[in-house]
Amino acid sequence: MATLALFIATAIWGWSFVPVKEAMGHITPLWFLALRFAMASLLFFPLAPRRGRDWGQGFLLGLFLFAGYAFQTWGLVYTTAQKSGLITGLSVVLVPPIAHLFGERTPLHTWAGMGIAAAGVAILALGGVGPLGPASFGDFLTVLGAISYALYLVIQGRWVGEGKWQRLLLPQFISVGALSGIGAAAAGEATLPVSGVVWRTAASTAVLASGVSFWLLLWAQRHLPTGYTALVLALEPAFAAFFGWWLLGEILTDLQLLGACLILAGILWPNLRAESLKRG
Repeated sequence: MATLALFIATAIWGWSFVPVKEAMGHITPLWFLALRFAMASLLFFPLAPRRGRDWGQGFLLGLFLFAGYAFQTWGLVYTTAQKSGLITGLSVVLVPPIAHLFGERTPLHTWAGMGIAAAGVAILALGGVGPLGPASFGDFLTVLGAISYALYLVIQGRWVGEGKWQRLLLPQFISVGALSGIGAAAAGEATLPVSGVVWRTAASTAVLASGVSFWLLLWAQRHLPTGYTALVLALEPAFAAFFGWWLLGEILTDLQLLGACLILAGILWPNLRAESLKRG
């Protein structure tokens, strides 16, 4: 069930690259994030526990999450939705070594699955119909976002094990919304009204990509090791490529389909190996 929850969350995040890319033609990144996470905070407020919210840890997590979203959304101004999704997949490769530095032991079969998934991400990124284009400023920003997401996953994985998963979510949303709003105001970007496209995208991503997906992620991380969580999240670039094909008409080549299959194989391998060791 935890793997299924992550699968659903990752599918939603993969889809979100398409509408957010469209919204970036109508609004600046920080002001969009401020609107999105303000909505997410208001929607989640009635569901959050009324006592025991961990504002200190939630703010720190929100800081890394803000950095990830800010770099990723800013990067979408200069790069394509598909490239953004593929580059964000780098965070999957970064999680196990960062977790190792924090003292978390990662089983060998998880490392093996990570290698298979990383190969799949690389094939997805490089196996398109034509070249994805030269490295751009947007690609560099997206790499910084991937690093921020990896740090976020590792730190959150340590804290949700303390039984704080419900108490951490609302402080994160409020932190991301507040930091984004302060940045937008400082840059003179906080203006109203905004277009209907922006309101629709902010509302849909607030409900699905923020509220539903992060609730599923926090719940799943209570039951899964950080390394394996990152493996399942490796499906995000595959979903980004799929929704790019479905909604934008972008073409998936046979090589890219192979990359998606390798990601799935990398996710399944640790589970299959663990079951084999139990039976042995």
